[in-house]
Amino acid sequence: RTTWGHIHASAPTIQNNPACLSCSWALFPFAACYQLIMTSATPSTNVIKSCLDVLRRTNPSEKEKKLGSLSALISDDNIAEELYQRVDVPLKTCKDAEKNGRQFLLCDHNRDGNCYRSPWSNTYFPPLEDGFRPSEQLRKLELYANEVWDVYRELYYGKTGSVSSVYLWEKDNNKDGRNATGGFAGCFLIKNTLKQDGGSIALGEWNSIHVVDVGAVKEGKCVYNITTTVLLSLEPSGGGSSTISGSLSRQNKRECSVSLASRDEINTTGGIDTSHIVNIGKMIEEVESNMRSEMDSLYIQKTRNVVDMMWTDERPNVSTEGQEHTKTLNEAVFAMSMKGKGNLTDK
Repeated sequence: RTTWGHIHASAPTIQNNPACLSCSWALFPFAACYQLIMTSATPSTNVIKSCLDVLRRTNPSEKEKKLGSLSALISDDNIAEELYQRVDVPLKTCKDAEKNGRQFLLCDHNRDGNCYRSPWSNTYFPPLEDGFRPSEQLRKLELYANEVWDVYRELYYGKTGSVSSVYLWEKDNNKDGRNATGGFAGCFLIKNTLKQDGGSIALGEWNSIHVVDVGAVKEGKCVYNITTTVLLSLEPSGGGSSTISGSLSRQNKRECSVSLASRDEINTTGGIDTSHIVNIGKMIEEVESNMRSEMDSLYIQKTRNVVDMMWTDERPNVSTEGQEHTKTLNEAVFAMSMKGKGNLTDK
């Protein structure tokens, strides 16, 4: 799933271009979505599909607001909840008062009602006594994953301006949580905010969301399914007010060997087996590297070309490459037309 090239600008050359504005709104299927939502006989799958179609065309910075508006139109709470689970919005941060104000990220996977669980203290903010918490064994693995993920964040995104969090939970077939060999799920999150004075980018925001499904260990092997979504927003500096934003999603599936740790190795890591974190970390590192390269070399460059074509050159007697091409085609068509008339006259 790819949505890229949301361009919002107030510069006169773009804002006053009717073709640009009409093209943007012609692709926005809000009316059809509203009609489906307000029809009680519409199947839930069609409602969710229509909502996702709208949100796919929405600027990531406005996606949360649009999501709330669409969910308010849905009368069925179960459908609205499923919509929230299937839509990724830019991540927000909160401070853990029990860990000296250490920041953690908010998402649907650590939310219980209006409260969010911190991966550092396992406490909900605002306080919630009976909120969902992972089993003791999985909680140890979650703490270890957060420590490793925090090092990854510092190496790739820097110590300042970035926040990371990892949340793990038991799957339905392993509700007792006795060990991780029965399978579990989790999400690995990173939010990076960039502010520059005098640089080419005045404000930038990167949100990467990795949802991982870990299968049961069979014969020393395990299947990992990772769904990755990257939300990127850039605000160039230097006059005007324009933003370039987009989202990119990829799914990856891989079977990896799981070497069950020995008793001595488990004792050195606090009683947990870390082989799953190693396999997941390698997959996420590879996926993020590929997506960063793809976004830079393909989508951002393509967006730059589109923006360059939108600006018009008002100097007299200067024709663009497109105008020259059109002129050549017109001359060729006219020549063929005249030749046809000449043949008809000869007959």
